[in-house]
Amino acid sequence: MLENWLQAPQVADVELSAWQFGTYIDTYENDAFPNLQKAKVALLGIGEEADTIRKYLYQMAFSFGKFQIADIGNLRNPTEETLLPVLRELLASKILPILISAESYPFTAQYKAYQEKYKKLNLVIIDEKIDYHKDADNYLSVIRKVKRPRLANLGLIGYQSHLSPEDSIKYYQKKNYDCIRLGVAKNQMEQVEPPIRDANALYFNLSALKKTAAPGVWNNSPSGFTSEEACRICHYTGMNDKLSSIGFYGYCQEKDSQDQTAQLIAQMIWYLIEGIYFRKKDFPVSTDGMMEYIVSFKEYDFNITFWKSTKSGRWWMQAPGEGKKKKGLIPCAYEDYLLACKEELSERILNIMERLA
Repeated sequence: MLENWLQAPQVADVELSAWQFGTYIDTYENDAFPNLQKAKVALLGIGEEADTIRKYLYQMAFSFGKFQIADIGNLRNPTEETLLPVLRELLASKILPILISAESYPFTAQYKAYQEKYKKLNLVIIDEKIDYHKDADNYLSVIRKVKRPRLANLGLIGYQSHLSPEDSIKYYQKKNYDCIRLGVAKNQMEQVEPPIRDANALYFNLSALKKTAAPGVWNNSPSGFTSEEACRICHYTGMNDKLSSIGFYGYCQEKDSQDQTAQLIAQMIWYLIEGIYFRKKDFPVSTDGMMEYIVSFKEYDFNITFWKSTKSGRWWMQAPGEGKKKKGLIPCAYEDYLLACKEELSERILNIMERLA
């Protein structure tokens, strides 16, 4: 039973109106654990600092109809060992956990929770730097140490070159992963959507936020995503039909004197849930209901097939040799198609082809 590992949150008493978030969701209070039978999303705090974020989230508008959300409280003993069975049970029940933590170690449990049912995993990391590589020893070492799941693709979004060792950047670029530096992400936000759309799990290091937007974060810097950009990323994430877990890591309540960061995180979670609520359910099980575009590279006697969803207008590329099956369709952007029409391959398409070669 999940309640064996969890305890009710201690949210400051605030009188809520009928239209507000906290009135609609099923919360863990008065020793009554939420009914998860119809829940689609579960809020889970790894520490008590999550309660401050809840206070502001509860006061926001609830605009999601009959969408079922549960707040299952905080871990009684915030360790990897206690978090792992909770995540496994939530994933087995097809409930998307939203993790809130001051530390980064819960990512290890988030990743290991997929071991039983996933051979390969698509992961996206939102972070200000790439300081992890084959010789690094940090929270992401779990990716190298566990035999299952293996990474099918890794999206590194928002890193700043002046904070990232060159060998770390080259290490992931050689693996043909989606490495999108901060400047590109901010100037071409649509470029971050395809790797996010393909992710099973997402790790959001709050240090990727601009210091003026989120002062209550460990190790933040003057540069980073604004509050508006962060909320847009979260909306993209929620729209991803494949996403089954997300963690927000690095909140430092001691540095958040006016609760500005707590309010922003609450807002990011709100836009994440909005994305989930408005999912188009168009991740292609087949190509039915999709428009086909075949682009010929005459000079090389080579074709690439693109597919466009009639529900959302989003684009996919058909992986060479995979046929018209779900696993053969990989998210891409409209800009990738436009470049292909000029017989040019975008960096994303080149990376996809190299990974599948």
